[in-house]
Amino acid sequence: MRPAVSPVVMMKKSKQPIEKLTIDLLRSRLDLNNTSNGLYIFDTDAQEMDLSYLSPYRSDHNSIHLITDGEVNVKINLLPYKLRKNNMVLFTSNTIRHFETVTPNCRATNLLFSNDYLFESGIPSKTAGAFDYLSGIIEPVLTLREYQRDLILAQLAALRLKTEQVSKNTSYTEDILRHLFSALILEIGALYQKEEKPYVVSGTRKESVAHQFLKLVVQRFKEEKSVQAYADMLNITPKYLSTATRELTGKTAGDLIDEMLILEAKVLLSTSGMPIAHIAEFLNFSDQFVFSKFFKKHAGLNPSTFRRSV
Repeated sequence: MRPAVSPVVMMKKSKQPIEKLTIDLLRSRLDLNNTSNGLYIFDTDAQEMDLSYLSPYRSDHNSIHLITDGEVNVKINLLPYKLRKNNMVLFTSNTIRHFETVTPNCRATNLLFSNDYLFESGIPSKTAGAFDYLSGIIEPVLTLREYQRDLILAQLAALRLKTEQVSKNTSYTEDILRHLFSALILEIGALYQKEEKPYVVSGTRKESVAHQFLKLVVQRFKEEKSVQAYADMLNITPKYLSTATRELTGKTAGDLIDEMLILEAKVLLSTSGMPIAHIAEFLNFSDQFVFSKFFKKHAGLNPSTFRRSV
């Protein structure tokens, strides 16, 4: 019998910078063996895993997760989501994800695949429209009906079984595997296109405004840093915008713009060899001094000290 557990597993507070997890590093941490050069399928159980390192991080690969039980609270590029049973979520490469809470009964079936594997899968270019959901622009979460969930789980099971045969050098195994993968991606693309039962992210006008703002920030934060600019895009006042974001996230619009800039700056400082002056230019600061002052104000360290501490 399992010991009693609290209703929610809280993600540990980490002082580490945002990681960029490679598919190989994640494979090692999760001890995954079934592989076909950039493709992994596995199940997760919250009670059997240490999920603390997943907060926050980016990746060099794509992943699709089908929640089969329990709940997960996660931020995807600052947008908050509550994932429940029968929700399917897509994380594209470089998406910043921050897992905040996971219920102990949470279970999911997961598919990780590299961009190279996707491109090498032989999917005809004429079907490219089916993969708009891989652009990261449209809503990343979908609510499946039971028959849709069962179909996706069956396809994942077939794909997993075939990955376990790769090492046996069975004739045509790799070709069969890529066809199964292509069929699954097409099936998921069709579900996103139908949007028969999309994930509902908001119900009030302010919640809708806050979500629209956060999506704009993810796309425009390097070019636009003023609340007024985003308010103009949404045809509302800066005061109304900040009221809306505060009700949804507890933070003002300005706080969220700064948070996105700091997240990106930490990623660049910890995972790239870019000179600090180039990072400042990339993030559209007027010069390195202005960037360093901004970074120290929000991160508590200047960029050079932060980089040395990583």
